[in-house]
Amino acid sequence: MNLVTTWTTLKESDSANLVLCVDFTETGRAEAGFPDLLAKMDYDGTFWHVSPPAVAPGADIDGAAYVRSWFEPLKASGRKVHAVMGYCIGAVYAAELVKLLEEEQGEAPRLILFDPEPTSLENIYFQFGKVFGILSSILNEEDVAETREAMDRPLQQEGVTVEGYATQLYAKFRDVGHRAFDRAGLDPEYSEEMWGTFSAFLSFLTYADHLDPWEGWQRATAVSSSNPRNGLNGLRASGRDAVVAEELRFDKGHDVLLTDDEIARAVTKLLER
Repeated sequence: MNLVTTWTTLKESDSANLVLCVDFTETGRAEAGFPDLLAKMDYDGTFWHVSPPAVAPGADIDGAAYVRSWFEPLKASGRKVHAVMGYCIGAVYAAELVKLLEEEQGEAPRLILFDPEPTSLENIYFQFGKVFGILSSILNEEDVAETREAMDRPLQQEGVTVEGYATQLYAKFRDVGHRAFDRAGLDPEYSEEMWGTFSAFLSFLTYADHLDPWEGWQRATAVSSSNPRNGLNGLRASGRDAVVAEELRFDKGHDVLLTDDEIARAVTKLLER
């Protein structure tokens, strides 16, 4: 399968410093993203943001091949990467990219993570629920009931994997969504564009489960919010203590972690080290 990943320029600079940003924002989420952070930062560098391939969960690939498609354009660019930043589940991929880049350029880029956490069934459920909520206005009662059952039933069963769960959700919601779009008379081209974004988002959540970020995170600086369920706070609450090289804790919400002035200044200092 030919996976196509592109890197979008968020900020251009004549500086040799290239910083990669790993996050998924195309679903119109409420949380701030890396463009919000850069607007508050005073750092002379070029920033690229990943646009992952639109591949559906359950495709015949694994997490290593998925991330390799991100790495190949970087390798082809000939640019040396100064730092990699990852938000939430993007932190899993950020650690994998640092490992690949270290092999390529002989030294590891700095790794900065914002509320890092692995993917999980609960995370898929929560994130899918937000997308489901956005489209609920064009769904009828039968659509909603079918989708809710597909969301809830697997969580009550044993042996359900992240990939299996995401694949089921994608298949069910595509079926339900097509019916809803037909009723609403929406343009087929818009429909396919929306499904491309949705499949890319679910894959972003899914293939992180194929990767092991724990060793890579040991060299990272983590920027933690005060939200008890997010990032390292949530991991500790569940009994798992992820080890990072350094943790900067802020009394800020998870949703504003990438748009806070104090955090922007702290990240600028990290990149200037």
